[in-house]
Amino acid sequence: MRIGKTLWILIAVKLFVMFAVIKWLFFPNILQENFKTDTQRSQYILQQLTKEK
Repeated sequence: MRIGKTLWILIAVKLFVMFAVIKWLFFPNILQENFKTDTQRSQYILQQLTKEK
């Protein structure tokens, strides 16, 4: 039973690294960095979704 607990701890640590650390490093919050208010962010998103290509 001790090996099972160790494996579950290892799995939990790997999941934490995959979802928390990697997201933090590779996917920064660009909207929060470039725009100060929620109104500016929402206008930018609406513009990006509705612009023609």
